[in-house]
Amino acid sequence: MNMKSYSNMSIEQKINYDYGGTQLIDDVNHAVRRFFRCWLDGSYNGEGHYKSNCRIISANRNNPRQLRAFVVNQFLQYTARDYDCSIGHAQRCIVKAVDDLETLNALLIEDALDLIEDEEE
Repeated sequence: MNMKSYSNMSIEQKINYDYGGTQLIDDVNHAVRRFFRCWLDGSYNGEGHYKSNCRIISANRNNPRQLRAFVVNQFLQYTARDYDCSIGHAQRCIVKAVDDLETLNALLIEDALDLIEDEEE
């Protein structure tokens, strides 16, 4: 099989390569999950983003629907920024690439809750 080099892949191919199958579910330390935690902790967008994320996560910790919506939105924003594409394109690519989105969402929610647990200790 003749595989393209990563730099020659389309955004969709890169997201499929980086997110595809169950790799994000199987490995809590997968680079994408680690960098998403960096997104949440303000490493990308600064302390204001971090504080805002903590407030939203804390306020919605007992509201699974709102917490899920927040985390999905943040993951889409993170992906769009990392792959330099629109949020809509990022969403379409992720839906095609990831085998079990609901399990991934649950794990990303756990990652987000870990952010505020560190703050509260």
